Amino acid sequence: MTSYEMPEVKIGDMVLFYAHEGADPVMAFVTTTASRTLTLWSVVPGYGGVEKASVHHKDDPGVQEFPAWKDYGFWGPRPAGKEAILSEKVALLEKKVAELEGRKGNRQ
Repeated sequence: MTSYEMPEVKIGDMVLFYAHEGADPVMAFVTTTASRTLTLWSVVPGYGGVEKASVHHKDDPGVQEFPAWKDYGFWGPRPAGKEAILSEKVALLEKKVAELEGRKGNRQ
């Protein structure tokens, strides 16, 4: 099997889940991480939520080596939207404010 490192995600992150090749993506939340797979809570419009275990990243070369893995679907990153960009900017501002407050406290 080829050496592959899955993109880093954390529990609670939102990703896109594809039920099969060519499927439209749906929103999913990471509930468990492993070295090459995720367990996701997939939000299915009109149905609710469904747990999806052993989901490989869409670019994992192991899926080509072991076609049965395709039965579990695929995941990919969600596009960086305005919320993600704004969240990142807020985190940077909070860090800067904390640094400035630390400097101010050192002067007193």
